[in-house]
Amino acid sequence: MRRNTILDMYEAQAILDAIDRHTIPILVGFGLAMVLQNIAMITAVVMTRRERWISIPLPCTFLWFAHDLGVVARFHTWFNVYGHWFLKLFWLGLLTALILELVFFAQAIRVGRAEYLPHGTQAQWSGLVITGAVAFVIVWEYTKVFWDDPLYQAAPAITLFLLPLATTALLLRRQSAVAQSPVIYGCFAAMVVLWWGVTASYYGGGFAHWQYLLTGITAFVMLVGVTVAVARMRTNTEKRVPVSA
Repeated sequence: MRRNTILDMYEAQAILDAIDRHTIPILVGFGLAMVLQNIAMITAVVMTRRERWISIPLPCTFLWFAHDLGVVARFHTWFNVYGHWFLKLFWLGLLTALILELVFFAQAIRVGRAEYLPHGTQAQWSGLVITGAVAFVIVWEYTKVFWDDPLYQAAPAITLFLLPLATTALLLRRQSAVAQSPVIYGCFAAMVVLWWGVTASYYGGGFAHWQYLLTGITAFVMLVGVTVAVARMRTNTEKRVPVSA
C-alpha cells in the first residue's frame, strides 16, 4: 500500500468508513465546530453593521467563499454520487456559511470603499470586490486539479490558518480593533481544536502527518494571540477608531 502524501492525504471511502465507525464523537465535534463558526461569522456581521468597517479581512472572505461555493456547487456529488449522510450534512453546514459570506460581500461593498478606494467611485469599488471574488474562485478550482481532497476535509486547514495572518495585517495597518471582537477569534480558536481533534483522531492517513498537526497548533496559537490583542485593543478607546479616521 502506497504512503499518503500531503497532496494525496486520504482515500474518500476510508474517511466515510471512519465516520460510520465513530459517528457520535465526529458528529459532536463537527457539530460544535459549526456552531462556533456561525457564532463567529454572525458576530462579524453585527460588528460591521454597528461600526461601519469591514470585520473579517477581505482575503479571508474571498478564500472562504471560493471554498464553500465549491462545496455547495457540487450538490450532485454529495447527494447522488456518494449519497452519504455526513456529506449531506456537510453541504448544509457550508450552505449556511456561504450565505453569511454573501452578507460579508454586501457589507464590504457598502462600507469598504472609504477605507480601500477613497478616491474611486462606488461602481469601481463594487467591481473590484466582485472581480476579486471571481479570481479566487478560479484559482481555488485550479488547486482542485493537483490537490487531491475529494471530500473537502483537508482544505479547511488552509481557510482557518489564513484568518489570523490576515487579521494581524489588518490590525497593524489600521492600528485599531474597529469592527473586531474577541468573540470572533476565540470561537475560531476553539473551532481549530475541534476540527483538528476530530480529523487527526479518526481520519488517519495524511491527517496524522506532523505537517498537518503543526499547522493546527500554529493556527490555534495565532488565533489565541489575535483574540488577546483584539480584547486589549477594544479596551483602549484610542485604539477603537483607526488613526486615519
